[in-house]
Amino acid sequence: MFLDFENKTDLIARLQTLNVDQQPEWGIMTPQHMVEHLIVSTKMSNGGFVIPCRTPKEHLPKYRAFFLDANAEMDRGIKAGGMEGLLDLRYPSLEAAIEKLESEIDKFHQFFENNPDAKIVNPVLDEIDYSDWKTFHKKHFTHHFKQFGLIK
Repeated sequence: MFLDFENKTDLIARLQTLNVDQQPEWGIMTPQHMVEHLIVSTKMSNGGFVIPCRTPKEHLPKYRAFFLDANAEMDRGIKAGGMEGLLDLRYPSLEAAIEKLESEIDKFHQFFENNPDAKIVNPVLDEIDYSDWKTFHKKHFTHHFKQFGLIK
């Protein structure tokens, strides 16, 4: 099952069921780390945070084929490139992080409403458009929601 990334009300409602001490089914993130991780990826997609693409050009077709396949789930053990350990938390609470994520999702849709032909760099996939970012977010959010049992 995949989330409907375009149903922000459902996304936020599911996140609001998280308990701050909830343990993941895999990985080392806390609920707040997971939400803050989603904030970063959403900020990247709305132009608010730029990370250059680290994928060698010759590997882009393979990565794009996987990450933009709307039906292929991300593996449990997949790790963000260049990440070791947990980042310091930036927001004072899980609730504040969820509110920030909601704001970044709004900015994402607004950016592409105002710039329908824009392409924004994804650090793994290079420049992708609105449709591809929505596919990426659907898969990425689904992966982390499953990590915390928010969907099965």
